Amino acid sequence: MDRLFKSVLSIRELKFHVDDDYVDRLSRQYTVVLMVLFAFLVSTKQFVGSPINCWCPAEFKESHVDYTNAVCWVSNTYYLNMGTPIPNIQLDTALPPKQRISYYQWVPLILIVQGVLSFVPCQIWRFLNKRSGINLSTIMDAAHVSSEAAYLEIREKAVRYVVNQMDRYLMAQRDHRTGCCVRVKHFVAKLCCVVGGRLYGNYLITAYLFIKTLYIANAIGQLFLLDLLLVNDFHMYGAFIVERLLKGQDWTESEIFPRVTLCEYQLRHHSRLHSYIVQCALSINLFNEKIFFFVWFWFVFLAMASLVNFFQWLFKALYWPGQVQYVRKQIRAFDSTQQREHGVLAKFTECYLRRDGMFIVRLIGINMGEVAAGEVLCGLWNNYSPERRLISEKPGRKQYGSRQGAGRQMGVA
Repeated sequence: MDRLFKSVLSIRELKFHVDDDYVDRLSRQYTVVLMVLFAFLVSTKQFVGSPINCWCPAEFKESHVDYTNAVCWVSNTYYLNMGTPIPNIQLDTALPPKQRISYYQWVPLILIVQGVLSFVPCQIWRFLNKRSGINLSTIMDAAHVSSEAAYLEIREKAVRYVVNQMDRYLMAQRDHRTGCCVRVKHFVAKLCCVVGGRLYGNYLITAYLFIKTLYIANAIGQLFLLDLLLVNDFHMYGAFIVERLLKGQDWTESEIFPRVTLCEYQLRHHSRLHSYIVQCALSINLFNEKIFFFVWFWFVFLAMASLVNFFQWLFKALYWPGQVQYVRKQIRAFDSTQQREHGVLAKFTECYLRRDGMFIVRLIGINMGEVAAGEVLCGLWNNYSPERRLISEKPGRKQYGSRQGAGRQMGVA
């Protein structure tokens, strides 16, 4: 029992990963929560309330009515306008597919699947960044500690930890081979962020842009998934609703979520089959139509937000002058007394930080504030010693640079 209470009390101590930006969290966090809440709401109506109520003949007893409601719920009903005559045909081949109403039993499962699909790109991103050689979650946790620390000593230790981890990553992930092909690869990787890899300083940003495209594809694909599952032109459902609202028409009367349907079933009694056609009220569609109306516009909003966010990150990754300007602004905010040459800052940004280093710094700025990002940049700038400058600007001379530094140390000694 004590262990149970400790588990319950530890819920408030759960930490959420912040290794992405706020637009990603709209999909992998808020969308999942919304889908689970909607699925719980519909499930409660299905298993606790009365999702369907059928009008039965007067000779039906209470047990007959309960059976009719149960059969019409588990079987597929169909929709017809009140002015349309009821066809005298069997249930399985009665009507065209567009008039068949067969989704309402599966609405909770549909919503849960949508939530799972919205979380898949996040899991792929965490799998990819774990293969990069640096633990982004630990970096972001340390940056969070530095931004929330009440004591200067704790803040400095957290910043120092982030700087050391990033410096180790930036210096280790390098191709120190020589040759024309290596120089060409470095040149192409500096121009295009989707060419290269871990050794060329653009693995993280390439993987992150790929995850952004997955979020966009997920948001757009969810609309067509609804179209497939609901067997209707659902990708235009939101536009249809808005059009009817602007015209002042009743948008709740439609073939997509009908409130009144027909149910045809057969009852075996004394070796004889009795066919019945009853009219049923699908009260659960009062919830379904509003839930999917919101879901449709939510995924449209996610697709637009993810698309804009993708181009923002792509521009930041490709436009080197903007990267250098960001570094200069951050360092100047913390140390305005020193004047730094533009060429040195450009080399520091392009050759030492490269795209992955700038990506981590910008991610810290988005989640923990620009103050925390500026402190990390200043720490990395202080680590930018002449030896590191030689290694980063001339990848093929690492061994020579290390020997030269060791010789200077021996001479000083």
